[in-house]
Amino acid sequence: MDEAERTHIYKLTDDGELLLGYVGPDQVIYKLRWNEGRPVGRVDDQGRVFRFTQHDERELGYFTARGTIHSHGLFEGGDLGWVEPDGVVIQAGLIFGEEEVGRVDGPRPIAAAAALLLLFLPDEAEQNRQMRR
Repeated sequence: MDEAERTHIYKLTDDGELLLGYVGPDQVIYKLRWNEGRPVGRVDDQGRVFRFTQHDERELGYFTARGTIHSHGLFEGGDLGWVEPDGVVIQAGLIFGEEEVGRVDGPRPIAAAAALLLLFLPDEAEQNRQMRR
C-alpha cells in the first residue's frame, strides 16, 4: 500500500504528536504496533465506523460529510467532535468543552478523525483505567 494513499492519525500529547495508525485506501482502520499496521476496524461508504471483534464487528458511530462525528455509545453517545479543514481534530464534551486532541493527514480526513474519536481515544482511556486498578 502506497504511503500517499494512507490517512495518518496522530494523537496530541504533552511531548508533541504520536502516530497511532491510519485509514487505508481499502477503508480499513489500522493501528500501528511495532511500525506495522494491524487492522482494528473499518469505515463504510455511508460514513459508519466499525470495530473488529473476535467473531464479528460492532458499529461505534458515524461521521457526516461536513466533518462531524457521532457516537452510538451507551453512556457517551451523541456528538463527539469534528475535524477542521486543516486536519485538526476537536473533541467536544459537556464537561470539558472543546479540546484539540489530534490531527489527521491524507485523503480521508473525516474517516480518520472518526477513527481517532470513536476507536483510538476510547481504547486508550480504557487501557489507562485498567492500569490504575
